[in-house]
Amino acid sequence: MSCEKQVSRNGGDCLEVGAGSRPFDGSATAWLVGQGVRYLNTADKEGELAYLRVVELLRHCSKDVLETVVGLFRQANLGDAPLRWSLLYVLGDAGDGSASEFLVRAALRSLPEAKEGEGCEGARDMELLVCTMAVHALQRIVARHPEVSEQLLKIVSARPARPILIEAVKVAGELGLKEKARDLLAKEDHWILDIRRAHTQELLADAEREDGKERGFTPPKAGSLYTAPKVGCCTHKEK
Repeated sequence: MSCEKQVSRNGGDCLEVGAGSRPFDGSATAWLVGQGVRYLNTADKEGELAYLRVVELLRHCSKDVLETVVGLFRQANLGDAPLRWSLLYVLGDAGDGSASEFLVRAALRSLPEAKEGEGCEGARDMELLVCTMAVHALQRIVARHPEVSEQLLKIVSARPARPILIEAVKVAGELGLKEKARDLLAKEDHWILDIRRAHTQELLADAEREDGKERGFTPPKAGSLYTAPKVGCCTHKEK
């Protein structure tokens, strides 16, 4: 299978999937990356297996994978955070050590200013998700290519926004770089080193009661006035 990059005919710079926009058709590698994004976002075992097969194929084209993902990432709209998040995820699984510098830059991208009233899905929050994915993608790269572990420490030393810094320090600890991260942290941030990832089993608590019975609780009953919702006859049909 050839993994050489081909230039898209339409020359567009928008990755918003829609009529006339097929961002993953530029090359064989781009198509494979698109399949990786597709199967990454499926929830069944078949999709999980297909994703692993795509990653396996992409690793055989590692020199082209980085160039392809970088191109797709740069073309994507700023508002298309889920696509860029997925591209970084695929790169973390399929890329080699050469992807580390790009992932550092992705983690340290400038963030939009927070706007009052945007809730938890504002532009800044979505970009934080993309940046933290870059950190975790780099973690998987370093796990396979320990020779680029210093790249992760660049994120810590840059002292980015607090959520990104926390993720970078946590990842450094998991990769055995905790003491090096400590040397790079400001003293007021040393508390981050104590954060650890807990397994679900550690969070399960045994019930104190042993009789197994609930007391003082009466389940709600459906009275005679209860009626199920009905679908009206007036529906609007889009033309």
